[in-house]
Amino acid sequence: MHNINKSPLIIYKDLKIFEAINKINRSKIKILFVVDKKNKLLGSVSSGDIRRSIRKKIDPNLPVHKLMFTNPKYILKNSTKPLLKESLVCFPIIDKKRRIIDFKITKYIKKDRPNTIFIMAGGKGSRLLPLTKKTPKPLLKIKGIPIIEKIILGFRNRGFKNFIISVNYLGYKIKKYLGDGKKIKVNITYIEEKKFLGTAGSLSLINLKKTYFPIITTNSDLISEINYNNLIDYHIKTKSDLTICAKKKNFEMPYGEILLDNAKVKKILEKPVFSHLVNAGVYVINKELVEKLVKNKKLMMNDFITSQLKKNKNIYSYPIYEKWIDIGSKLDFYNSR
Repeated sequence: MHNINKSPLIIYKDLKIFEAINKINRSKIKILFVVDKKNKLLGSVSSGDIRRSIRKKIDPNLPVHKLMFTNPKYILKNSTKPLLKESLVCFPIIDKKRRIIDFKITKYIKKDRPNTIFIMAGGKGSRLLPLTKKTPKPLLKIKGIPIIEKIILGFRNRGFKNFIISVNYLGYKIKKYLGDGKKIKVNITYIEEKKFLGTAGSLSLINLKKTYFPIITTNSDLISEINYNNLIDYHIKTKSDLTICAKKKNFEMPYGEILLDNAKVKKILEKPVFSHLVNAGVYVINKELVEKLVKNKKLMMNDFITSQLKKNKNIYSYPIYEKWIDIGSKLDFYNSR
């Protein structure tokens, strides 16, 4: 490989974490290799490393070597050993001085995942009126493609083909457009809510015998580039009963914050920024939780999660750094087009 230093897979140890996140988001290969000024391999940064840094609230302005994995897999130059059977799709090739001289990129094999995807598409989309007066929000188009179709294609590209869509408001239009899913090479069945059941109530109407668990549940107004394979694997590895995708959001206070020592002013912070993990509207749920729901009873997802916490169920967060758009308002919709 020529100009190895210009490779999009290489970053220097002093690069800021947020810059590494931006770089890994732009890359199809979700791993970066950290080097020093002499191109010596120091470590790697994967999507898992980034998620752990979000969970631990590591400052994204710190240098990337604060979160890198210091024992990455590699291949020695002229090595005759067979390639490791790893899920990694990229290995750096190094010389005797641990300098990266090239990369071995293995073909990514897309797994077919049987897990059912449950899309909640029954809402009225009131905040997008008058756009949703005659068109259900899931069929509003972004760059010429309806939101719900973009969501389905994102899953399909990760190997998921089985979908249940819960419909209510103008649901017949969604069913007419998507049909059984054959035109986009997936399988779609529908749940028709006779009344609005909230963001979790429609789960009670699932045919458990025809559903493959754990299921991924998502709102029909969320477009993201989440690695759903990693999400399912994480859910299984942690033995979670319910996993919540969480997105880091920064909120700026519009006022100066006064810091006190008793009544004495110590400092004023001008419009401080606070970071919080917010509910991203994507969940992985085990069968045992769904089968105990009361059929046709309205239930909001936050209330459902709270009830499971009271029962001491294992509930984990899955921080996401990937692109995530919530089409919750007309401004969100117009900005995403």
